[in-house]
Amino acid sequence: MFLCYSNSDSSGYRDSSLHHSFFPVGKCFLFDYNFEQLVPDVFYYAQKAVLHPTAPLFDQEKQTLKPRCIRALKRIFMLCDHDMDGALSDAELNEFQVKCFNAPLQPAEIVGVKRVVQERIRGGVSDLGLTLEGFLFLHALFIEKGRLETTWAVLRKFGYNDELKLRDDILPVPTKHAPDQTVELTNEAIDFLRGIFRLYDSDNDGSLQPSEFDDIFVTAPESPWTVDPYVDAAERTPQGNLTINGFLSEWALMTTLDPSYCLANLICIGYGGDPTSALRVTRRRSVDRKKKQTEKNVFHCFVFGPKKSGKSALLNSFIGRTFSSNYTPTNDVRYVANAVEQIGGSQKTLILQEIPEDGVKKLLSNKECLAACDVAVFLYDSSDEYSWKRSRELLLDVARRGEESGYGVPCLLIAAKDDLDPFPMSLQNSARVTQQLGMEAPIPVGVKLRDSKSVFSRIVSAAEHPHLSIPETEKGKKRKRYRRLVNSSLMFVSVGAAVAVVGLAAYRAYAARKNT
Repeated sequence: MFLCYSNSDSSGYRDSSLHHSFFPVGKCFLFDYNFEQLVPDVFYYAQKAVLHPTAPLFDQEKQTLKPRCIRALKRIFMLCDHDMDGALSDAELNEFQVKCFNAPLQPAEIVGVKRVVQERIRGGVSDLGLTLEGFLFLHALFIEKGRLETTWAVLRKFGYNDELKLRDDILPVPTKHAPDQTVELTNEAIDFLRGIFRLYDSDNDGSLQPSEFDDIFVTAPESPWTVDPYVDAAERTPQGNLTINGFLSEWALMTTLDPSYCLANLICIGYGGDPTSALRVTRRRSVDRKKKQTEKNVFHCFVFGPKKSGKSALLNSFIGRTFSSNYTPTNDVRYVANAVEQIGGSQKTLILQEIPEDGVKKLLSNKECLAACDVAVFLYDSSDEYSWKRSRELLLDVARRGEESGYGVPCLLIAAKDDLDPFPMSLQNSARVTQQLGMEAPIPVGVKLRDSKSVFSRIVSAAEHPHLSIPETEKGKKRKRYRRLVNSSLMFVSVGAAVAVVGLAAYRAYAARKNT
């Protein structure tokens, strides 16, 4: 004897006048099984458990929908609520039914759906139609009654996979054709995000409070910036609110690191334009070097340096954090992003990526590690000779990797803690190295980085001139001279061959004329 739900009707049953496609509750009864009946049912329920799993949707212990399921259903509800009045009218409900199940609802069946909701949950139906609470209740009821295929049919119709995230096939992320290309937000997407910021800045104070910020992502699988690498990666006010620069910088960082994740979140928070218009692929950096200019709006900077050289302090200063004398080593890669105002009023977004000293060797083991890097800075404690020597070693390692891979990047040296007494021969050593490598002189910065804006402006300026400040080692210079020699020889041979061909042709023409 088994307690089960009849599958004689694949869609469920009609309770009063409820349409079976939209409200497939199912009949419950007892009956005897024989072996012939049992085997097909075992396969049926096994297949059902795989195709329509319960775990992503429903918490069996709490007997409630799971948070990610609620977020997905909220988004679906808002997409179907065309007049944005907070309820699904009869027409909107019928349109939803046709979209998901290819079958319209009769007026009596809509009345039946509303009656069941009204009887079971207060506020599930208003004068305007089925509310969000009622919509969520219906799906919870489907699941409780074992009709998970109904909720899954709705979710999959709106693009969700088994993890309740948008499927990759509906995320047209532009393809990068080379490692030294990156992905950026288009102006259309940025304008949309500015509008979102203004919409959710309910108190019009120019920043988003945590509650306002959370409301933006209420229809996304989760808030994307509560975990690494996005948490604490942007500028905030002393009260912990997110500024407009911080908001847009977080999006720029997410676009750089994970374009697909960025596009999915854009769509989830309501981006209604063509998804292909939200992102663009930048020109190759190698082409930028040849053209001696770039069209990029977001620059990615690697921050190298030995321990206690001031890397973390530089990143904290960039996002407005106060200086702390307490030393906390950084063991993992860390990112921060912010807008940088340039002379002339232009604004660029700069992403700083801190590379721990112990992680440099692993980074450089990847031949393409510098492909997406627009500029690199090397910090050293100007009062510590060992810090200088170690920073110089890191600079040479990166320069050699750039020469070997063909992805050389503009590099800057930053003399941190410049207000302390420098070690002997500090200025002479740094000037000699920068001159040998063809770089600018080190940029001096004080301990507390009080006037650091000019530093970030210098970093962006170096990135905007991708053909300058690229360090050349002695080996690299010899390789370049050899390449020039080979090219000159080939050109000489080509010119000689061309002259010989022309001479031979002229001689043949002369001989033919003489014979005639």
